[in-house]
Amino acid sequence: MQYLSLGINALSGELPEELGFLTEIISFAIGGNNFSGPLPSGLGNWKRLTQIYMDASGVSGAIPPTFANLLNLEALWASNNEFTGRIPDFIGNLSKLTILKFEGNSFQGPIPSTLSNLTSLVDLRISDLLNGSSSLDFIWNMKNLSKLVLRNNNISGSIPSNIGEYQSLSLL
Repeated sequence: MQYLSLGINALSGELPEELGFLTEIISFAIGGNNFSGPLPSGLGNWKRLTQIYMDASGVSGAIPPTFANLLNLEALWASNNEFTGRIPDFIGNLSKLTILKFEGNSFQGPIPSTLSNLTSLVDLRISDLLNGSSSLDFIWNMKNLSKLVLRNNNISGSIPSNIGEYQSLSLL
């Protein structure tokens, strides 16, 4: 199986750890459900995964450290869940990401500086971080951005002086 889409249903309960055995998954969608509990760490076995959509899926807890293995990930939509802890530093190593959405969760700040490695991003949305203070320094080389939403993150400091170089930026 390469595509698993369970989105927009009334599914509930915890996601089974056995999902990790489906190692050929390319796209995974569980958004718009009523799941509970953490993401199974076995999902980090999906080395071919390029897209994960889990907006409003009901999952909670920390993002498993095994997600550091998802080096082919291009789109990560993970908004409106109950993710906790900090946004993992390893997200900055997922260099193929073009879309990253972490809005409306319960993450703690600050925004990891390692996100500065994500120079292929065209859509970056992070909001509602609890505690911590961040600067905008991490976006310095993200000149491919067309959408940038950083709402309610206790950002301080100045707007980067190179903001005029973001020629594709249409939503700020």
